[in-house]
Amino acid sequence: MLQKDLLKISKWGLGAAVLIWMIGWLMLIPEDLSAQIAAISAEAVKNGRLDEQTGISPPIISFSVGAMRLFGVNQLSLHIPGFLAILFSLFCTYRFTRALAGAAPAVLSVLILGTSQATFLVNNELGDSSYLAACFIFALWQLNAYLETRKVISLLLSLVGIAGLIWVKNTFPDTSNQWPVDPLLTLLVTFSPWTIFFILAIIDLVQRVIFPDQGKEQKHELIILLSIIMPFIFAYLNPFRATFDVYMAYPVAAVVTAIYMIRRLESVPDTFSGLLAYLHAVAAYTALALLFCLVWFTFPADNYYGLVHFMALLAVLTWLIFFSSVRNKLIAGCVVFAIGANIVLTTYFYPNIYEYQAPAKLGIIARANGASHEQLFSYQAGTPYSLRFYSGTQVTEMDDFGKLVGMKNCLVYTHQNFVGEFKAIRPDLQILGSCEEYPRRILDFRFLDPNTRASYVQSKVLIKL
Repeated sequence: MLQKDLLKISKWGLGAAVLIWMIGWLMLIPEDLSAQIAAISAEAVKNGRLDEQTGISPPIISFSVGAMRLFGVNQLSLHIPGFLAILFSLFCTYRFTRALAGAAPAVLSVLILGTSQATFLVNNELGDSSYLAACFIFALWQLNAYLETRKVISLLLSLVGIAGLIWVKNTFPDTSNQWPVDPLLTLLVTFSPWTIFFILAIIDLVQRVIFPDQGKEQKHELIILLSIIMPFIFAYLNPFRATFDVYMAYPVAAVVTAIYMIRRLESVPDTFSGLLAYLHAVAAYTALALLFCLVWFTFPADNYYGLVHFMALLAVLTWLIFFSSVRNKLIAGCVVFAIGANIVLTTYFYPNIYEYQAPAKLGIIARANGASHEQLFSYQAGTPYSLRFYSGTQVTEMDDFGKLVGMKNCLVYTHQNFVGEFKAIRPDLQILGSCEEYPRRILDFRFLDPNTRASYVQSKVLIKL
């Protein structure tokens, strides 16, 4: 009965999650590592070779280039390799959990991994996190298979997974502003809405390792516990670490959580009722309150659709918790929360954030106005990768103002403050577009506050001479 219920929840839960993942692909690629991968890959496809040296690991570029050659030079193509890596992670997670604990935990582990917030986030990135997770869980699955069957092929495949882990590791460092607790906080926050269950599962796992049941081997518990610890060791000791390296731990975290939940549900069916149910309900409504603040206060000018989605989520979740007779409410509630919250984020919050991506938006305008090689310049504004990707051409940085204003039939990407200087000498210029840019990758509360946002953005403009 439990397995049938989980299969029903998984069918609509994973289906809805995949749909939201794909909707997220339509959002602009922000000016970060993803934009760098996008621009370099697109230029490699057009030129037939890689012209720019980069710190990004070659497999990441190769996957993106291959996808663009198959599906065209566009941002949708860029997400396909990472999406396939996530699907492979789900498959390996299922097989690994099934070998350890049976069919019901295997189904739940896939549901947990597919609906954890980290999977939604990483699915929209073009970095190495999804590939790291896939290689890591594949290596664990094959290592466990070798310990069970002693087949050499399984040992060799586990080594292939480890080699892939090393091969796809992105050597682009991200240590400048990383706090020592960042990987742990990342795991706890982005594993929501399953975080409470994960904490309980880890406590239970440590207890089973320290105080093993008589007559039972600790082999599986030790493998899983070490598998959780290893990504943190990798994140802290690797000289080229990045906070999201800890994503390798997410498939294993899903395995640990699923096994714990199923064991407790099968031994004591009402385990997840009473205090734990109230605790989870309080956590869910607290998270909804935070989500409401994002919808209502951050972008108050046009938040009608965001509020509609939020109220629908609140109504469904309230009905499910207090009025429905659905079995396994906590599991179903976590899935509903994950899907509903990400609908609000994907259709309202993130699109509003990406309104402040000037290089990407002005790059689209530049392409529409026929930007071509050596006809798109940047004056005192750098050469953003998203501008290169969306314009479809290289951007030439030109600091010689006199030479630049003497050109004709060219496009210039620059700060809004320089428009007056250009217009004083070239009154015939056309302003093709302007946009504000939030130049930081990490969101700042002062940027999210509409009253202080203006001091944290820069205005960029695209002009035609």
